[in-house]
Amino acid sequence: MRILRSYILRQHLVPFLLGFGVVTFILEMDVLFDYLDLVVNRGVAVGIVAQLFVLSLGYIVALSAPCAVLVAVLMTFGRLSQDNEINALRASGVNLGQVLLGPLAASGALAIALTLFNNHVLPESNHAFANLLIDIGRMRPTVKLQEGVFITDFPGYNMLVQSVNGRTNEMRGITIYQLNPGGPPTTILAKRGFLSYTPDGRSAVLDLKDGEIHEIPAEEGGSRRYRRLVFKTHVINIAGAGGFLERTVRDSRGDRELGARELMTVRDSVEAQYRAALMARRRQLVQQGVPLDRAAALAPEGLPLGARLAGLLGRLLGRGDPLDRLEQSYPQARAEIDMWRLEREALQRRIAHLSVEIHKKFSLPAACVVFVLIGAPLGMRVRRAGPAVAFVSIAFFLFYYLCLVGGEELASRLLLPSWLAMWLPNIVLGVWGLDWTLQACDLKPRWGRPARVPAAA
Repeated sequence: MRILRSYILRQHLVPFLLGFGVVTFILEMDVLFDYLDLVVNRGVAVGIVAQLFVLSLGYIVALSAPCAVLVAVLMTFGRLSQDNEINALRASGVNLGQVLLGPLAASGALAIALTLFNNHVLPESNHAFANLLIDIGRMRPTVKLQEGVFITDFPGYNMLVQSVNGRTNEMRGITIYQLNPGGPPTTILAKRGFLSYTPDGRSAVLDLKDGEIHEIPAEEGGSRRYRRLVFKTHVINIAGAGGFLERTVRDSRGDRELGARELMTVRDSVEAQYRAALMARRRQLVQQGVPLDRAAALAPEGLPLGARLAGLLGRLLGRGDPLDRLEQSYPQARAEIDMWRLEREALQRRIAHLSVEIHKKFSLPAACVVFVLIGAPLGMRVRRAGPAVAFVSIAFFLFYYLCLVGGEELASRLLLPSWLAMWLPNIVLGVWGLDWTLQACDLKPRWGRPARVPAAA
């Protein structure tokens, strides 16, 4: 049995790597053109963009791994079924439940690894990605040479170029105005020249050939005299004109730059803020003549579970908020109730968002196990038809992803508890997959068929 399990796991390796690579590439295609724009139009170094690309892989890896598990399981069990190896195992008395133990154990190990990744590696990569993106946003774009258009991107200089050789980057018919505070600009004319940047990218270098400098410098006594200089070569260094990247370190972190433990700490802080605000509003209402028991309608914490569920159902059905009835009964407290309504919604949305991020770090890895339960029995039915495997994989993963995104939206609108919103796709697909797996392992009767009874010894 150990040899069989090892064989089954080896069959998963290549499809898993293939599926992981394809899904990662597809998800990265969404931002690939943005990275090309940074190189072409912003002049960001290719090495910096490569760093940005690698750092952006963190969240994509968290999504790609479960999908790759589904692809691998579908392809492996589809091939085993097509080659009649599944039938041979059944004829040999091997229960498919024993065959599935290896993939389930491997998916469980992968789920644990992804959980650690989501809580330790992913927050740091997201933080580094955000820092690098902010630094790139502060960069000065490199100057693009345009013929017959005044270039004003150089600090203290305006430049006009008559023609530019796109192959050699040589400029011809150059006119430069050096701006002088409190005096007329210095005019620099050159027949030709080249534009380059220092190795650190912080300064632009204009190498001018065969030109003249026309200036009226200030002399002692405030008098000015026109001066004309002729040069063969004249080099101008313009500091601060390069598209350099200044790396900074940002101490503050967003929600996706925190692990589950840090998110729980932030959520506890917001919940404490919510309770303090609630008590303050209740005191204000009591001072305005609202009875204490009616002021408890500000929040349902003190109500029994049935009443809270009824309130949630009422919101789902579009019924009125209890605050509306309180406002009608005590119009003198309308301003206080309206302020609390806004404050309550903001704090509850913040708490829900933090809870979503916490549960997401665990629900996504758990999908690896769920997809094994779905993929194994489904692969035996689909067999190894390539387009069919691709279609089924995309369909299930799309369903899972839409449920995840939709659940996140419902949780942010306070229509679903955060834990249910994030775990509902796993629950639905898990129950479905478990049912199919039990049928495939002959542990559960199919509809309309009696259960198989083992022959007596």
